[in-house]
Amino acid sequence: MGKIYEKAMTEEEIREALKDDPVLAEEPGPTAPATIQEELERADKLYGEAVNYAKSFMDNVREGKPFDFQDATPLVNDLIDSVFRNDSATAAISKLKAFDEYTYTHCINVSVLAVILGKRLGYSREKLEMVGMAGMFHDVGKAIIPPHILNKPGALTDKEMDVMRTHPVHGYKLLKEQPDIPEEIIRGAMEHHEKHDGSGYPRGLKGEQISEIARLLAVVDVYDALTSKRVYKDPLPPGKVLAMMYKWRVTDFYPDIVEQFIKSLGVYPVGSFVRLSTGEHGVVTDHSPEHPLNPVVRICYDERMRPELKRDVNLAEDPDLRITDVINPDEHGVDIFKLIQ
Repeated sequence: MGKIYEKAMTEEEIREALKDDPVLAEEPGPTAPATIQEELERADKLYGEAVNYAKSFMDNVREGKPFDFQDATPLVNDLIDSVFRNDSATAAISKLKAFDEYTYTHCINVSVLAVILGKRLGYSREKLEMVGMAGMFHDVGKAIIPPHILNKPGALTDKEMDVMRTHPVHGYKLLKEQPDIPEEIIRGAMEHHEKHDGSGYPRGLKGEQISEIARLLAVVDVYDALTSKRVYKDPLPPGKVLAMMYKWRVTDFYPDIVEQFIKSLGVYPVGSFVRLSTGEHGVVTDHSPEHPLNPVVRICYDERMRPELKRDVNLAEDPDLRITDVINPDEHGVDIFKLIQ
């Protein structure tokens, strides 16, 4: 990956991405709001249950056993409730806890992130459920891919990549067999690797040819893939991945959808490990749409990464402090989940 993508967004890019737009009235939440800390505890338990469910249905497909997509409905609704209580906590939990088996966690992460983006876009509860279900099953076709390719700890050969790129078609075929499944969920599995400029796969669709839900899935799928630890790579910091995606927004993604995704997560998503202008290091614990460049940061380390007394600082209220870089916590052995609780 070239150096141009190793930096967080510039202030100019941030201003452009976060410029005012008229279309974003979120529906009122069905549950009472919760603090980050309150929802992290609930989301932690819910996320573990969700990963177990994903493992169950993916393993069933791999073994040729039947599965019923409607079994996921209660779980998806629980995830939607969590998003409405505190979407920052729900988004953060997938990056703050260590779970094995990317194939399973990726199903849950894409479901959650797609719901968060749909909430930002003002989707109804019914439509959010559709989005969450589509995210849950978008990669079901990977259960058909041979494990030695799916879990290979290194770059795939051209031939192996051709096999990997069949998973949307496998997903389409598997979901087509489900009674009463909405077409939007099937198309989400088939089209989430299509790109706005027509350079995606499997059919090279472009622009309006790609279904609305698949456009959402395309964004969150890339984000989760790049911010997740894989057998062949370390995770990239969320803030830097958003910068990468902002640079790709014209070719890869539907107009304005990356900007809305950035607005939904924040320029520095909760859980981001950052360096401040003082040289100190800390973790983002909250953010405000009104102050996208100035989240709340829990300062935990000095400029030499030595632990110091933790203190929370709202950068919006301290003009002398600003974020200068986004750091990969794994490189310093930092457990973000412990810091943020």
